[in-house]
Amino acid sequence: MTHAPAEALHDLAHRLLSPEDAARWIALLRPGLRLAHAGDGAAVGRLGGLPDLPLDMPWPHWEGHGPLSHLMSLDCAALTAAGDSGLTLPASGTLLFFLFDGRLDDDDCMVYPSDPETRPGSRVLHVPADTPTRRHPAPAGLDPYPEVALTGQPGLSVPTSDAPNVRAAFGEVGNSLAWRRHPVNARPFDSALRALDTHPSRSGHRLGGHPVPVQEPVEWEIARGVLGPDAAGQDSRLDDEAAAWVLLAQIDTDGAGGGPLRGGRVHLAVLLTPHGRPTVRSAGAIRPGHRLADATWSIIGNPCRGGRTQRRPSCR
Repeated sequence: MTHAPAEALHDLAHRLLSPEDAARWIALLRPGLRLAHAGDGAAVGRLGGLPDLPLDMPWPHWEGHGPLSHLMSLDCAALTAAGDSGLTLPASGTLLFFLFDGRLDDDDCMVYPSDPETRPGSRVLHVPADTPTRRHPAPAGLDPYPEVALTGQPGLSVPTSDAPNVRAAFGEVGNSLAWRRHPVNARPFDSALRALDTHPSRSGHRLGGHPVPVQEPVEWEIARGVLGPDAAGQDSRLDDEAAAWVLLAQIDTDGAGGGPLRGGRVHLAVLLTPHGRPTVRSAGAIRPGHRLADATWSIIGNPCRGGRTQRRPSCR
């Protein structure tokens, strides 16, 4: 998915699309931060390694299954300094991302939006800056992923052509066979978009912006998981629910030293606020280091092997 400066994307749309289509497409662009390997750049966080947890907090655990893997830690103040993520983040502190990734049970049980009973297999924690912490050792048998520093690269992200908000923006043609031949999906426009991505990365880690799904749009997965099995087909509730969620973070396959999610991708989504800007917050009722409200988060695991999403055996 292209991540590029606003001016370049606007110019491209006006050159290759009709004025009406250009306006529709530009309105869909969303700010975000690409999380790339930092090298000598300013770090906003890190993949892998050991988490800094509050002194009295145990390692996150899924009862009946085992400890969760620490995927990523992000410094909220450094993220704000890096640029616009499109999210209203806490001004300080650290966001910690955990997931039961299947390493302890050979992928016998994974986290899926369609199965509410698997939600304890994921955690997103906000640790306020003034909270005493320690670098928590990993549980026995769960080796930490290699630590890789991340930097934040601001820009606008482009949605995939089958994203629900894209199809909705283009009206009836977006839900017809003619959509595949629409100028937005034509090779000249697609090739020009790819050429604009001046900082391509082998890993698609990002904060905010649009998700890059493994198969179907992430928003549909979330909507069906929230509404349950009765919502299917042309159920209008699916459209409304899908539109209510935006990407918080995407943690992708990363080959750096055997990094997290080899062959998979995790999407974390946050509900839109009434004012239309997604807000990541630690409410007053949430004690330091504790999990944010379930109503705020949806953790989407896309474990893959050989490029195909695996069906998860029952976790019960």
